[in-house]
Amino acid sequence: MACAGGVGVEGGAGAAVGGANNKSSRDLLTPLLEALALEHKYQPSLALPLTAKQDGGEISMKMRNGSAHVLRCLKVWYDLPPDTFFNAVNIMDRFLTRMKAQPKHLSCIAVSAFHLSCQFTPGYSHMRDVPQVVPDTRDLTTISQCKCSSGDVSRMERIILDKLATDLRCQPPITPLTLLRLLYAALTHLACPLLPSPAPLPPALTTLIHKLEIVECDAAAATYRPAELALALLALEFCQDLANKHIHHACINHLQNICKVTYETFDQCQKVVGELMDQYENQRHSPHRQRLVWKLSNRTLRQLRPTDKFTTRLPTIVEMQGPSHPPIIRPRMDSESSEMYISSSEEEMDYDYDEEFPPLPAPAASLKSPRKSPSQAPHKKNSSFLPYPQLSRKHNRIA
Repeated sequence: MACAGGVGVEGGAGAAVGGANNKSSRDLLTPLLEALALEHKYQPSLALPLTAKQDGGEISMKMRNGSAHVLRCLKVWYDLPPDTFFNAVNIMDRFLTRMKAQPKHLSCIAVSAFHLSCQFTPGYSHMRDVPQVVPDTRDLTTISQCKCSSGDVSRMERIILDKLATDLRCQPPITPLTLLRLLYAALTHLACPLLPSPAPLPPALTTLIHKLEIVECDAAAATYRPAELALALLALEFCQDLANKHIHHACINHLQNICKVTYETFDQCQKVVGELMDQYENQRHSPHRQRLVWKLSNRTLRQLRPTDKFTTRLPTIVEMQGPSHPPIIRPRMDSESSEMYISSSEEEMDYDYDEEFPPLPAPAASLKSPRKSPSQAPHKKNSSFLPYPQLSRKHNRIA
C-alpha cells in the first residue's frame, strides 16, 4: 500500500521543482523522459503458465525464475556490474515473449542471453579486448551446467539477435535498473530542499539495486513496467523515514505523474514488491539448510587420496589448572609421525604406498630350515614352534 502523507506538501514539492536550478532539473528530467519514451520497446509480456504441465512441453514461470537466479549467480561469480544481469534477464524475457521454446532449451537461452549482455553492456563492453572480461562460452556452459556446448550457445545467440531484431550496440535495453537510477536521482533532488537540516541520509543506491535484483528474479514482477517497479521500491524504502514520510510521499506522487503511472496499478505493484521483499528478508533470517552434494566421477574418485585409512587416535590434552602443575609431556609414538600427514597437494596425488610400506624381504638361504617344504612332503607334520635339536659333540649332549 502507498505511504500515507500530507497532500499539502505535494504543492511544496512542485514549487521546489520550479524553484530549483533549471539546469540541474533539465539534466535529470531529459534522460528520464527519453527512457520513458523507449520503455515500451523493451517491455516483455510473458504469458507462461505458473507450473509446468504434465506433458512438459512448455516453459513455466518457475522455470523462468530458476533461470533468472542462475543468471544472477553468474553475475556474482564473474564479479560483473548489475547492468549485465538486468540486460540478460530482459533479453531472455523478450525472447520468451516472442518465441515458444521447450524447457530443454531454456538453459541454453539464458546462458546465451547472459553472454550477449556481457558483450554489449555499456561501460563494460569497452574492455572487450581483454580476454578475461567477456566470459568464454566454454566456461559459461561448464559453470552454469546448462548441458549444451559452446557451439549451441553461439547458434542460440544468432537466433536471439535475429528474432529480437535489435542491435544491442546502438541502444541498450531500458530495464528497471535504468529507471531506478534516474528516479533515485530525481527523488533526492526533489526532497533535498524540503527536508529539515541536518537531513537524514537516504537509502544507499547499491542496497536498492541489490533488492531490485531479487525482485527481477521473480516473474510476478516482470509484468509491470520498469518505472512502476522502480517507483514501488523507492516508495517502500524512503517511506521508512517516519519523520519525513509526507515529504517523500509528495515527491513520489510528483514522479508518479511524470511517469504516468495510475494509482491502482502503483498500489498493486507495490504490494507485489513488498511481498517479495518480505519473503527475501525471512529467508535471510532463517537458518540455511541447504546441503551441498558433490557428485564425483569414477575417474576422479580413483585419483583422490584414500584418507579414510589415516584416522588417528591422539591422546587427550589435559588442561593445566594452575602454574604449579608440571608440564604434561605426551609420548610420541612412531606411528603418529606428522611427516606422513603434512604434504603438498602434488605429493598427495602422486602418493605411492608401495614405496612407503615396501614388502618384507625374503629370508636368507642360510637361515632356511633343512626341512622339506610342505609341497614335497604333505603327509608329514612339522613342528611349528620348536626348532630341531642340535647335538653338541664336545659335551655329548643335546644343546
